[in-house]
Amino acid sequence: MKNLYLFLGFILLGSFSLAQQYSPDTKAGENYHARKGNHVIFDGDRATPFWTEDFAGGIPSGWTVIDSSGICPWRYSTDGSWGYYSNTGETSGDAAIASTTAGNGFIICDPDSANHANYGQPSGSTYAYLASYIETDAIDCSGHPSVILNFEHNFRYNNSIPLWVQVSIDGNNWTSFDVSGGIANNTESADPKMEVVNLSSIAANQPTVYLRFGWSARVYYWMIDDISLSEADANDVMATGAFWGMGNYQYQQHKIPTSQWSPITFYGELFNNTGTAMSDVYFDVDVSGSAFSGTSNMIPLNPVQTDTAVSTTDWTPSAVGSHTVTWNADITGLTDGNLANNIFEDSIELTSSVYGMDNLPPSLQGATGVISNFSGNSGQSFGIGNVMEVIADAEIECAEIGISSDAANEGLIIFAQVYYWDGAAWSYIDQTSEYTIQNGDLGTVISIQFPNPVSVTAGQEILVTACHYGTDVEFLMAQSVNDGMVYGYDGSQTFYWLSNPRAIVSRADFDCVTAGMNDLEDGASVSCFPNPASDVLNIEVNLNETAEVFVTVYDMAGKVVHNGTPTTYNEGSNIIHLNVDLWESGAYTAEIHVNETKTVQQIIVK
Repeated sequence: MKNLYLFLGFILLGSFSLAQQYSPDTKAGENYHARKGNHVIFDGDRATPFWTEDFAGGIPSGWTVIDSSGICPWRYSTDGSWGYYSNTGETSGDAAIASTTAGNGFIICDPDSANHANYGQPSGSTYAYLASYIETDAIDCSGHPSVILNFEHNFRYNNSIPLWVQVSIDGNNWTSFDVSGGIANNTESADPKMEVVNLSSIAANQPTVYLRFGWSARVYYWMIDDISLSEADANDVMATGAFWGMGNYQYQQHKIPTSQWSPITFYGELFNNTGTAMSDVYFDVDVSGSAFSGTSNMIPLNPVQTDTAVSTTDWTPSAVGSHTVTWNADITGLTDGNLANNIFEDSIELTSSVYGMDNLPPSLQGATGVISNFSGNSGQSFGIGNVMEVIADAEIECAEIGISSDAANEGLIIFAQVYYWDGAAWSYIDQTSEYTIQNGDLGTVISIQFPNPVSVTAGQEILVTACHYGTDVEFLMAQSVNDGMVYGYDGSQTFYWLSNPRAIVSRADFDCVTAGMNDLEDGASVSCFPNPASDVLNIEVNLNETAEVFVTVYDMAGKVVHNGTPTTYNEGSNIIHLNVDLWESGAYTAEIHVNETKTVQQIIVK
């Protein structure tokens, strides 16, 4: 997907609108880019800091505040943001950072407050960008062959603005590190987010080292506390990212159907967080349920170097279900002095028919935002979706689309489309029937059928888009993914790819219509109603003859939430009632067994 247009994406979350950044196009899959899972924290023997600042006495007297606007300086505080986001105006502050020593204060930059109308700036679409920095006095790092910066922070920002940590040995020439960490626009970071930056290449053995923290932001806040400098932990290797891939392009999909199962390769991004060279750095990888265990190749790492290791054996899935994937970074023959940064976890779901990039859980609490249109395209047609590779020939029968809980979505018309990459552009294949969003669909993932199954072939790159005609429906987004993996089109049918995107909850379903119906006893059929259900789900089983029937229901994590007892039913219509009022809202898979055969039905509980 080469040389396509640049874009500004319009992301909506809550009541705020944010424009995404853009950058030149590169085809995803040409280079390995590690995606981060969940960092699992363990205690390790940590190096003792040689310099600390917890702001117990306020901002140190030797520090310098640099505020170009004059209204948004870094300040000492025990309160969080006083800006418009807190919905309290200037009458009270929002929550403080949950740092280790927050009780004795921290520093905050609050452009949301400074941009509020009561503080002399317009509140709305004409926010001003306010550059604000805070700089330490000189820190003596002589005698320290490696220098590691640690601090705790909490922030919310937009427009993918860098959060700069800068370091200098003369106060004039600065080396910059962006510590925003790929957080989605308009969302909050972890509270606190633990930041580690290796400054050894600049600050090691230097008698005068200056640190500077700051940004040029238009809204929200950034709080920092408990800053320290220490030497590197002994033999500290970090797992800074991890992902998996399959097929020609090694795209990472979190939901993989049986028809597309193929060998999965695991990748780990490893970082030498010391001031000395390492050899034989690697990772172990485990898939829960004893499904797979493997190890990567050995790689050397110079000081402050990052490289990607690859599993030496692949995993071929063999059964439907959800798994936790765990990566553990290690180094041969040495003991890592900091185990707090060695392990990542992520989840993979092996499905019967659904293919999707997002890792959205059944409760939808994993959604990090919504998208309804591109900037400047509001009120015009819009489509947005994820890139996936077809591993084996298949037919797409339905598309699954995530809808936000915003009541404004009710009554709006949506549909899905499928495109394939022809080597130069996205080429249209087909679209689903139109669907009008119902109240029960809000905050759920819905399924829309194609009039005729859409044939896709092995090796194709396809795009399944969630679409509207200009009514700006809010489609759900999930985890962060690589540039070039999310594409959308505007009112002129021009395609753009999203920079720093989140996975769209837009999936292909290869078997939603028959759902295994051909495997049932001759003449048997199944229907589920109401769907979505909120109290009782009725499963109607029509039989041609007496048969033994039972129902098993799984949540989207593969956990059994209902396991029925085999019961003999007579010829004709039989209804099985399931009480679902205590189940979590979300999508479930119901397996209806008739004698030795079964059918699979997707159900929604709301």
